[in-house]
Amino acid sequence: MIKRALVSTLLLVQMISAQEILSDRIKGLRVYGSDKAGLPVAGLQSRPITIEFDVAENSPPDIRIRVIHCDRDWNTTQNDFINDDMQNRSKEALQYNPAPAGVQFYRFHYTVRIPGIAGLARFPHSGNYVFELVDQQSKNALARGRFFVSETSLQLSMKVANRSLPSEINPYNQVNKIEIAFAIPKPLDEKSEVLYPVNFKAVDVYRNRQLYTPWRIDADDKSSNTFIEGFGTSKMKFLVDNITPGNSYRRVDLRSIDDYPAGQQLRARLGADVSRFQQPPRHDNHGTSMLTEASRYADYVPFRFELVSETEQYGSVFVVGDFNGWKPSADCLMTYDNESHRYVWQTTFRRGAYDYQYVVGPNDWISLEGNDWRTMNVYSTLVYYRDSRYGGFDRIIGFVQKSSPGGNEPTSE
Repeated sequence: MIKRALVSTLLLVQMISAQEILSDRIKGLRVYGSDKAGLPVAGLQSRPITIEFDVAENSPPDIRIRVIHCDRDWNTTQNDFINDDMQNRSKEALQYNPAPAGVQFYRFHYTVRIPGIAGLARFPHSGNYVFELVDQQSKNALARGRFFVSETSLQLSMKVANRSLPSEINPYNQVNKIEIAFAIPKPLDEKSEVLYPVNFKAVDVYRNRQLYTPWRIDADDKSSNTFIEGFGTSKMKFLVDNITPGNSYRRVDLRSIDDYPAGQQLRARLGADVSRFQQPPRHDNHGTSMLTEASRYADYVPFRFELVSETEQYGSVFVVGDFNGWKPSADCLMTYDNESHRYVWQTTFRRGAYDYQYVVGPNDWISLEGNDWRTMNVYSTLVYYRDSRYGGFDRIIGFVQKSSPGGNEPTSE
């Protein structure tokens, strides 16, 4: 099944796993890992993810981290052994650094890496996880976000190819096809775990840092865009087709004080954005951001996104980037200004450089941005294994990344 989360569903249903800031005490939440595109994938005992945020209070609060294991659909795993609330949390107040002198909109900066802190020195199980930042005094959740924990039990190979769709017109006819193959390892001895082929039923593919819109390859689904070869055998291949590569991300860089002076309402120095539907891709940073640090200018600034459109032809338009977890939601919905003929959205974020894009509701990444094989995406694959122990839970037993081939011609039929 090609699983694309609908914005309308996100607006109506408050999921435990929704990445969001729940208190105005928390600012600038970011979650990233050490792999390509900064996808937040941790190891059981190593390869930590990083959680960064700022706190706007006069004294540092006692903030702890709680982690919650979820199934592959981000529903909480209903098992007290997997989700032991006494174990799945940090034991001490998170460490912080004071904000640089001259910063006005926050007082403390937190950089937390897990695993690697007291109480979360390792993860006992792989899988999808949600973290919550919790106020130890009130026990209230202040923010939450998603990450993954992967094992290294499988040696995966991954191929990304360009394919042309004869049934579609340009640029919708340009798609990527992805193949993921692996062989299930044999037990080394009688104490080694036996992995059963029938429990490998689902694979998710993510593009760059877009954690809310994966493509799902599922053995129980009959989608014409997905296929599994050798299901139930020791050698399997998962395939997903008709993935539109989209276009490279736009970029806003507010690090220059000369170009973007402090104390002012900021807008793009080169003017309002326009549609890129027929424009070729440019260089981007795969959805990552780079913040200004260790300076009095490492502060929050007001910024106004503007998109030129003669009429309100696109309906709902959202701005997404690392400043909101690449998630279209009501918080980043633009409004249309009839006088200036522009969609506008006003926000405040830490001074830095950000990739971003415009998404037409509910989940259209092409109408405004275009679609082109030359777009260089990082695709990340997570292989799920349904473990029958403890009533059943989903593990992530393999993880692999591959960049798209680029170019302007098909590389596969």
